[in-house]
Amino acid sequence: MAFEGTWIPGPGAVAGVRNLGRHVNQAALVMTLGSESLVIVAPRGSAEWPEFVRFLRQLRDGAEEMIDFFDTKAMFAERDD
Repeated sequence: MAFEGTWIPGPGAVAGVRNLGRHVNQAALVMTLGSESLVIVAPRGSAEWPEFVRFLRQLRDGAEEMIDFFDTKAMFAERDD
């Protein structure tokens, strides 16, 4: 399923892993961005987990890049004040 969306997280935005059931393969990454949520659910079949892990690592690495970008911007903004 193709999906595209853009959200701007508000001050109450949170992200974390939630267990959706009794089984470990029902874990989900939940991002609550104000009144809206985005949930990334793990594939049920363990054969698909290596590809899912690859995707999660890309997500982690992309988040780290954003952190570095905004940390640098914040550092320069503090110097300008």
